[in-house]
Amino acid sequence: MSGINQFLKDKLSEVGGKTYVSPNIPEKKLANAVKAFSYEGDEGAIICILDNTMFGSAKEGVLVTGDRIIYKESFGDAVTVNFSEINDVSYESRVTTTKNGKEKESKIFVINLADGSSREIKYAALLDLDSFSSVLNEAVNKFDEFQEQSQLQPIEDLSEELKVGYIKVIANMAFDNDGEIDSIEFAEILQLMTRLSLSPESRYEVRDYISNADKLTPMTDLVKTIDEYTPDGMHQSLHISLVKDLISIQSVVEGKVNCDFPFLEKNRDLFKATDDEIELAQMAIANDRKILDRGYSDDAITKSVKELGAKAGAVGVPLGAVYLSGSVVGMSAAGMTSGLATLGLGGVLGLSSMATGIGAAVLLGVVAYKGMKHFTGTGAEEGDRRRELMLQEVIRQSQKTLNVVIEDINYISERLSSAILSESVTKEQLNRLAGKLNQYISASRIVSARTEQAEANKARLQCPEVLDFDRLKAVTDDPVKKKYLDFVMKFYSEELIVEEKDGEKIKQTILKLVPNSNPKEMHDLGQVFELLDYASAQSAFKGKLKGVFGNG
Repeated sequence: MSGINQFLKDKLSEVGGKTYVSPNIPEKKLANAVKAFSYEGDEGAIICILDNTMFGSAKEGVLVTGDRIIYKESFGDAVTVNFSEINDVSYESRVTTTKNGKEKESKIFVINLADGSSREIKYAALLDLDSFSSVLNEAVNKFDEFQEQSQLQPIEDLSEELKVGYIKVIANMAFDNDGEIDSIEFAEILQLMTRLSLSPESRYEVRDYISNADKLTPMTDLVKTIDEYTPDGMHQSLHISLVKDLISIQSVVEGKVNCDFPFLEKNRDLFKATDDEIELAQMAIANDRKILDRGYSDDAITKSVKELGAKAGAVGVPLGAVYLSGSVVGMSAAGMTSGLATLGLGGVLGLSSMATGIGAAVLLGVVAYKGMKHFTGTGAEEGDRRRELMLQEVIRQSQKTLNVVIEDINYISERLSSAILSESVTKEQLNRLAGKLNQYISASRIVSARTEQAEANKARLQCPEVLDFDRLKAVTDDPVKKKYLDFVMKFYSEELIVEEKDGEKIKQTILKLVPNSNPKEMHDLGQVFELLDYASAQSAFKGKLKGVFGNG
């Protein structure tokens, strides 16, 4: 049986009127209600707001959490009533006589308390309090325990039992593909374990599990374990996160984002995954990878994330649900949230970013922040600041993964050395340990290569993606700096592009930065651009003059 939080979410979703149930509480209404109702708890624990205002400000009405309701009438103070204090509630019609002798009928919402007193909500004509009273009566009669519960928590903050079950599902998928976990799959699992902050004991349990393909836990048992340890009200979000990680790892193996594979199809009923939820997960994966590509402008990324947010709203889950395990590009959920503080946005929002799901949206480009300006004419945009933050987190997570891998390699090496010296060891045992060691070594190479690529991509952000040759000529006119022109040109190649302007297709040849996975070379190139002051307005002006008057 679900807890009080899930029960209220399900039942209150059926109440009519201006009733907003998490996760579909508009951010502005949530912010207004938190302030007007003097709510001092976790905003993420708010299950529902019943808005009794004419213009939809949500500054009056009823606010519901897992252990209380708070109601506020026009010009009145907010009143809190705990579920544990409620005996029953009713929605009554009362007839009063006015001064001129006419009868007037009023609808009154009455909360009868266990101590014999009562509370009344009189001025709530815009609310469906009849349906609401039925939900509250069922809740206080059905449950003995009432507790507020955040409706969205990063998986890394949840129980080890849940995290181990989550990783084992991923391992089952890898075995289901071809009967083994190859180096790429293993590297993905190791990085996911790092993002979820598994304890050493949990890592050892997963490591042993992966080593025994003939003793895999049935999927029904794994999903049951995950559901058992999932916080009340988070089951749908957790399942969507799991589906997203399954699709992500399968996509890395196949080299393309694909949600049509046997393991997912076989277990859809267990995951309770709808077509829309699977499509949402697929969109999130594609979007994450897109934002690190400088080929996408800020406008394109913003549009993409808005579409992702709209899809999440249509599905009925917060955008943050797909980021409970972090971003598939390698960021942890905590790393994404802390990125907000680095951008100076935490105080602006005034809400818990993970609780509202806004954390991912802001970091990935929905909210335009004013502190970052376009570098003049370099082709580098505000989005590069976001990319830099993301890549820093990717590198940090990869380094943590490598540290874990080194620790595990040392552990297996010691076991292998002891086994070799043992007289009772069998050839099968030695081969098994050697296989484990090779698996970790191969995975470490993959993670190292990804770390180097992320470092190169971060260094690449210091360089213009499209080179303005006239500007480069202008800033290398000084005899001392002429040598840098040839150095820079080694990193660029001509590329023909076609742009549409006023309905006409125009061909243009540009100098495009070539792909490079060498962090040192990219860093050196970035330093040269900085030395030349290439990004300054003065350099842009010089370049324009050079283009107008020629190179002579």
